[in-house]
Parts: sequence; structure tokens; C-alpha cells
Amino acid sequence: MNAIIFLNYMNDNVNTLGINLSNAGADIQEVVIVKEVGIANAINVGLKQINTNRFDFVTIMGNDIIEPNDWLRMRNEYLEDKTIGICSIPLDGFNGDSLDLIGNFTITKEAIHRVGAFNQELDPYGAIDLDYCTRVRASGLHTKFIPSTKAIHIEKNGIDAYGYNKMDLVKKTWDLHTKNVSDYSNGTKAYYIPL
Repeated sequence: MNAIIFLNYMNDNVNTLGINLSNAGADIQEVVIVKEVGIANAINVGLKQINTNRFDFVTIMGNDIIEPNDWLRMRNEYLEDKTIGICSIPLDGFNGDSLDLIGNFTITKEAIHRVGAFNQELDPYGAIDLDYCTRVRASGLHTKFIPSTKAIHIEKNGIDAYGYNKMDLVKKTWDLHTKNVSDYSNGTKAYYIPL
């Protein structure tokens, strides 16, 4: 069973949600639209609104990404490998393979139970997705991009779309992020954050 958390801060346009729902290629049982400040905060608000025990997979979806046809079917099939806790379809323009996923990502119920909430220390914007990936790996699960397909990022870094400059905020919290990664890796900081 699938749930979607659609992040829609600073925007009343749900066109991307409609497009992505229509080309998912798999059934979606619940959609939660969240209009909250802070990416981690917004995701956590969404996670609290759904029963994470009920769903096998939760997809976190931004309002600025168009997924390819059958994106959810591909993700569900990919996550049949129970060693993977989180997967994503790479964004257009991204080349290479990374363990730190960006874009829309799908998280297994098991990963949510092991890792918990997203890290609000990095809000309103920062390496929030990278932090979660590090914690998923620290819990013993893998993080992987689905190969041979791409999603389209329709809004790059415009201040009009977000209300802030994304790159400035990444720079502002990067030192905290790198310290957290080190601390999760050596066990001095718990990778589980209560939801």
C-alpha cells in the first residue's frame, strides 16, 4: 500500500501532483498535502497525519518535480529488495551514482520505523534528504537511485518559488550536516529521531 506526502509550501498549484498521480502506474491509497514552512517540518507533519504502520511505502513528493511514467510501479518493484530502505528516481541532469538521494523519494515502512522523523535542525532548507539517507544507512538499510530513468525538476533555485534562496541555506547548515554525518557514523549521535 502506498501513501504520498505532497509538499506544497508557498504554492497553491497542485498541477504536478495531478500529473504524477495520473502516471504513477500503481494504486495510491492516501495523499496528504502539506503547506508548512521547513522541509523537514513539513515531511514530519505529513508522516504524523498518516498511519505509517498501514502503508508499505511513503513517497515524499515536491511540487516542482515531474516523475516519469510508471514511477510508483518502478519504485514498488525496486523496493521488493528488503535491504533497500529508500529509493529515488534521479533528476534530469544528474549523472553518476550516489548513496545520498535527492528529489522525490520513497521510504519503506521499515526505514521509517528504524529512523523516525526528518531532522528539523536543518530547516527551513538544507541537506535534509542527505541527512535522512545517512541515518537510513546507519540503521543497516541501503539507499539507491533507480537506474535508467529520470525525473524532471521544473524549478531550480528560484527565490519566488520557495521564499528563500536554497543554496544560501544549504551553505548555512552544511557544517552542521557534516558533523551530524560523522556523529551518526561513529555512534555519538542517535540516528533515530522520534516522530
